[in-house]
Amino acid sequence: MNFEVVTSIDDPLFKKSLEMYEEIFKAEVREDRHVFIHSLTSEHIKKHYIFLVGLIDDTVVSLSTGHYEPTTNSAFIIYLMTHPEYRNQRVGAQTLEKTEEALHKHAQNVHGRDANMIMLESFGADSYDDQSKKDLAILRNNFFNRHGYEIQQDIPYIQPNPQKSLPPTPIDLYIKQYLPLQKDVISPSIRSCYINKYIHGNENDREFVYELLDSMEL
Repeated sequence: MNFEVVTSIDDPLFKKSLEMYEEIFKAEVREDRHVFIHSLTSEHIKKHYIFLVGLIDDTVVSLSTGHYEPTTNSAFIIYLMTHPEYRNQRVGAQTLEKTEEALHKHAQNVHGRDANMIMLESFGADSYDDQSKKDLAILRNNFFNRHGYEIQQDIPYIQPNPQKSLPPTPIDLYIKQYLPLQKDVISPSIRSCYINKYIHGNENDREFVYELLDSMEL
């Protein structure tokens, strides 16, 4: 398995990866292609955005995206997905490890050391009524735990809905710390990553995002 970092929307891998993304995620829960295009082309965020594609024999089998946030030396993994035909083959684990490596490389370039923390979001079992989806959520939780990510139980975390006309959605927040961090460091880091993603990346209304952050006491 090998990986390619896509830096241009003209790269053929960009289109192939989004086709896989749209195959995995239903229209009502996925972000518009414009979000990916904007993240790769916006002068404000493209420098510290990663779009990582996993390949086996030139076939796209995984995709991850993320933002590095230099002011707090933290990072936010946005997507981590594996094509259904290649699951349970360590594709997801290798993709996560390569994503962390890419984000730490940004931190090394800015601060000369690894990122302090990496965060990600994932829907928990309580988000679903269907038992098969609950089971998948439990598997995701176990996967993240094995790789050092812990749910932040004390934060009533919510994300702006990808469909901007719909209300925000409760979702689990996971954090992996690379050195011991106190709350007075973690909270501003979450806030900075959240702003970077949902204002600069997704172009949500600034006041709306700040209201969400205030509701989470971040």
